[in-house]
Parts: sequence; structure tokens; C-alpha cells
Amino acid sequence: MPSVLNTNVASLFASNNLQNAQSRMANSVERLSSGMRINRAKDDAAGLGIATNLTAQINGANQGIRNVNDGISLVQTAEGAISAAAEMGQRILTLATQAVNSSLSLNDRKSIQAEMVTLITGIGSISTRTKFGDKVLLGASTTEGVDPAGTARYKVQVSNDVADTISLTNDAFRTLGTGSAASTEVTTITFTSDFTAGQVINIGGRTATVAGGTATVAQVIASLITAGGTTTAVGNSTPGGTATGFNLTQGTGANANKIYATATATFADQTDIVIASTGNPGFTASTVQGSAAGTGQSTGLSTAIASYLTALNGGLAGGATEDNFIAGAAAVQAQASAFLLALNTQRSKLGALQNQMESTVDNVQELSSNLSSARSRIQDTDYATETAALTKGQILQQAATAMLAQANQMPNVILSLLK
Repeated sequence: MPSVLNTNVASLFASNNLQNAQSRMANSVERLSSGMRINRAKDDAAGLGIATNLTAQINGANQGIRNVNDGISLVQTAEGAISAAAEMGQRILTLATQAVNSSLSLNDRKSIQAEMVTLITGIGSISTRTKFGDKVLLGASTTEGVDPAGTARYKVQVSNDVADTISLTNDAFRTLGTGSAASTEVTTITFTSDFTAGQVINIGGRTATVAGGTATVAQVIASLITAGGTTTAVGNSTPGGTATGFNLTQGTGANANKIYATATATFADQTDIVIASTGNPGFTASTVQGSAAGTGQSTGLSTAIASYLTALNGGLAGGATEDNFIAGAAAVQAQASAFLLALNTQRSKLGALQNQMESTVDNVQELSSNLSSARSRIQDTDYATETAALTKGQILQQAATAMLAQANQMPNVILSLLK
């Protein structure tokens, strides 16, 4: 290397090495102080992407554990209520067994029946009282559910995967009371514009036709609601045909431009109301499906207890006879046994669900632990390795600083040549 004054090459080399040593040491200090090997994308772009995906999966698993534990609590709440109802059912069975005995008087039997009524009412109250938050747990019939198939009452989300759920089947949450009434289908037709000549709206066979001029929405609705025939309505709207299987009513206030077609048949018998139009009158329609009547667990027992009172009051063929009294009590006895069997079946299903969820918690906890371990290997600082790197960086920094000082003194040799 020539002896030059303007460019101190050795000093530049030493300065570069010092900067590199300081940069590496700064990275080591950052990793050691944060506990993270990857503090920004430049540290490990691929590793950051993998760690981010693992974090999302871990967060989903951890929330899933909490969700499943909530589901376990929900099931335990329902199972405890069924246990209480079973105790009442046992008492009714005991009373019915007592009432079959011929040694009782009519007043004795009526007192027994009165206690039975109180107990069956209490069982129904358990159904409405048993809630988890604001959810009534034991208010489901076999036809009610949150999914289209009507088989799942509640669904527990286990992870970030939308399909990773546990279905708490509807039959495990059947009502302890006497069931639910059927509801009917309702189709809501909302008119979005007035009608002009030639436009026709047909709802399930009942038709309104604008013969000439224009007709307002209110006039068309009035024509549709009017019973069939050929009466000409205001606005030249002519109704025709009759509504079969449904009733038409007009909304009020903000819903005055709506007409509701409510089915009069039960869900099992009815068909969707057919809506057709000519001349493209503006309207939209939506249908809310009805539900069938649901049978509760205590329906048969409640009916038997009521029939027993009828027998005690002499309302059956043959009047108030000992045979009718015994037959009525025996019927309650049989229904009480069936009720207890149904509750045992329901409790076993809840127990199976609880076992499934507890196993799921164990599995997801193991999954979360393994995923956390994998993420740690990618993202967390290895203190043994990083401490060694820091020590190496400190030595290199000191060496580079010393060499930089030496390099800065090298031009002084040129002075000796100038003497």
C-alpha cells in the first residue's frame, strides 16, 4: 500500500469494521432486551410470516378453550336442572304408587292429585327458569334449532376454523314442560311504488288489477284484503279470487306499504304462498317459516295427571268408581316412569356432550402448547447464543476502535519523510 496523505485507506477499513461491529452489537442488545429474535421484518421476513400465522392459530385455540369451558358450564347448568326435575318426577311416581292403593278415600286421592299438579307446575317452571345468561336452556322441542336441519341447539366454536365446532344437539335440551305451540308461516310483501294501468299483483290466488289510470299502494292493498269477487275498488283496482290457507293484513304506521300473508295451516301442512305479477309492479317479498308444535318431556305426565282429576270428579264413563280411580292413578304411574326414563336419557346425552368437550379442552390445550413451542423456536431470543454474539461484538468493537486509532496515526509516518 503506498504512503499517501489524502486517503487513509486503513482508517476507512477500520471505520467500516467498527460500524459493522456496532450494528451487530445493537441487534444483539435489542434482542436481549426485548426477548424477541424477530423485532422487525428485516430480521427474518419468512420467519415473521410463519410466526404470525402460528400466533393467529394459538389465539384461536386459546379462545376456543374458553368457549368450550363455557359450553361445559352451560351443559352442567342444564344437567343440574334436569336432576331437580327428576327428583320431582320421583315424588310424583311415589304419589301415584300410593294412589293406586284401594285403602285411600276420595279426599285422600284428591289431595295426592293436588300435590301432583303442584309438582308438574314446578317442573314446567324449571324449564323457563333454567338460563345461561339470557339463553333459556331447556326450552327446545325436537323441531327447533339454530341450523336448517333443526338438530343443533347450540354450537361451540373451538378454533379459528369456522367448521371446527361442537354441536350441542337439540334433543339434549328438550323442554321439561309441556312443549311449544306451532307457529305459522308469514310472508311479507313490501310495495315499493304505485301501480299503473295494466299492472296485476297476485298473492296466493287473490288478484288486484289496475284497469285504468293509476292506483296507490294503499288502494291496491285494500283491494287485495277485500274478499274475492268483482267489486271495483278505488283507483280502478279490481280484486278477484279468494285466499286459501292464509289471511291478508295490512301493516300500520311505517309499515303501511306492507301486506302480511299469514298461513292458517300448521307448518307441516302448508305450502309457500305463491306471488306473481304482471306489468312489473314494484314489490319485494320475504317469508319466515313457521315451526311445528313441540312435545315437551312432561307432556304425557301432565295429561295423565289432568285425566286423573277428571276421573276423581266422576267425569269418565262409569262415574266416580274405584276402578276409574285406580286406572287414573296407574296411568300417572306409567307416565311418571316414562318421564323419568326420558330425563335419564336426556341427562346421559348432556353427560356425553360434557365428556366430549372436556376431551376437546385437553386436546386443544396440547395443541396450543405445541404451537407455542414452535413459535418460540422461530420468534424468541436464544439468550445463550445471543449473549455469545454480544460478547463477540463487544470484543470486535474494542478491537476495531483500537485499530481505528492506529490507522489514524499512520499518516504521521509521512512527516518523517519530509524532514
